[in-house]
Amino acid sequence: MLKMVVIADKQTSLPFRGLGIETITCEESKEGEKILRNFFRKQDYGIIFISEFLAKEYLDVIEELSKEKSLPIITVIPDFFKRNAGIGEKRLNNLVKKAIGIEIS
Repeated sequence: MLKMVVIADKQTSLPFRGLGIETITCEESKEGEKILRNFFRKQDYGIIFISEFLAKEYLDVIEELSKEKSLPIITVIPDFFKRNAGIGEKRLNNLVKKAIGIEIS
């Protein structure tokens, strides 16, 4: 069975930890990219959740990795402090545009 991991700040990752999902606490966006790439290379992960705050700096890297292979799926989630809201929505819009060829507003 494939695993899930959450890469986020402590407050954002707490609810996931309570559900038994593996969490990696990361407060710096520079560290986040390295951690994301490491988990993406592992074979036993199916979903990587990453907070908007961490993903804001490298949405293009997330897009690049997602094109490389279909699993693990990288999903941007809102962070506890609501910093950089809208990154997850932007990623979803990019996926919809790629899938159907038009942008939905």
